[in-house]
Amino acid sequence: MAIKKQDWGLSQRGIKDAARHRQKIKESIQKNIAEIISDASIITRKKGQIVKVPIRGLKTYRFIHKQESSGGRGIGQGDGKPGDVIGRQPTPDRRPGQPGDQPGIDFLETEIDIEELIEMMLKDLGLPNLKKKALTETEIPKGWRFESVEKTGVIAHLDKKRTLKEAVKRTSAFVGELMRKTGKPEEDCRKALSLTKGDLLGAEKILREGSFPKETESLIPLFTEDLRYRTLERDVEFESNAVVLAMMDVSGSMGTMKKYLARSFFFWLVEFLKQTYKQVQIRFIAHTTEAKLVDEHEFFHRGESGGTFCHSAYDLAVHLVETEYSPARWNIYPFHFSDGEDFDAMKTVASAKRLLDLGVNMLGYGEIQADAYSASTLMNTFEKELDLEKHEVGPNDYEILTGKDQTKPFMGAVLKDKGHVYLTLKEFLRKEKGF
Repeated sequence: MAIKKQDWGLSQRGIKDAARHRQKIKESIQKNIAEIISDASIITRKKGQIVKVPIRGLKTYRFIHKQESSGGRGIGQGDGKPGDVIGRQPTPDRRPGQPGDQPGIDFLETEIDIEELIEMMLKDLGLPNLKKKALTETEIPKGWRFESVEKTGVIAHLDKKRTLKEAVKRTSAFVGELMRKTGKPEEDCRKALSLTKGDLLGAEKILREGSFPKETESLIPLFTEDLRYRTLERDVEFESNAVVLAMMDVSGSMGTMKKYLARSFFFWLVEFLKQTYKQVQIRFIAHTTEAKLVDEHEFFHRGESGGTFCHSAYDLAVHLVETEYSPARWNIYPFHFSDGEDFDAMKTVASAKRLLDLGVNMLGYGEIQADAYSASTLMNTFEKELDLEKHEVGPNDYEILTGKDQTKPFMGAVLKDKGHVYLTLKEFLRKEKGF
């Protein structure tokens, strides 16, 4: 008995539904990405771990037709009257843990690879294109390549194809010469040349005497001058040199939230640069009244207390530029984050001017005013001394500051909540800023 399989297309429908669901998740993440990227579970994740992203529950609506057996009178008929409310305005999104008096909205956690999340962010941000200067490129070894063909070399680099071509060319020339001198056919000339192993005079003598066996094979003799060797040269590619000087205030006035916002910015900056550029160096500077060079792990986990002299970080950055990163050979991008409570703001601005005068590509300063007690001492001094003007470019009083005459590659940003981290990345890293 034969059983005929009837394809109802259910497997294909499941695949399409799954793909549609994944697309809706991506759209939900993209829509709320400014809030998602500041989530603590991402910033504090263990290295290499897939991150969990909270998103609003997704619903798929469909029509269900009423069955006649249920006693209904048909589609479009019922007890409703004109003016009856058949739906309600959706309640505002509330994240878990927030109080309220409205019905809740389901949130779920979906896992996503950190690289995929970065790729989604790149669509909006656009990473800097590192400027190329005359002396800004470094040779990066890629391996070896065969560059040219020579008549001498080691047997391991013998180019058999080219060697054979040279032997064929030489044999053809000899055969032509024998045919011209003896009037013998080409095949006989080749056999004679094969018998004498390429000796032109000996082959001519044999042809004139006619003293060679008819079963002789016409082989191509190989001479030393026919040998061709490939030469190896190191294969390199050129990458632009760039260094990012990441400077962060870790003094006592930088509370938990302020440090968290600063670390969020630098976390994504480091992730972007590592994924996009092979030869970008990142130097981490943590400061209170003194500045120190630290490694990446210490930079993101260091806890400090004490006063604040921001100029110490700029002085150290100036020292690095003067001793290790000449602007003639490097693209230099210093970024500094603080709450602005600087005990010698004028000295800090003077150090920042020195850094700008050295020829850095851009200096970015982010001031975190995440509570009612935040001061803007340093930002106000920057605004006055560098002749900056404010621009409101986002929600919740988000501001950026740039030079009025654009002669100094400086940009400042005021961050007041987690959503401003994404806006600051967008302003500091967008392509038209000259990266």
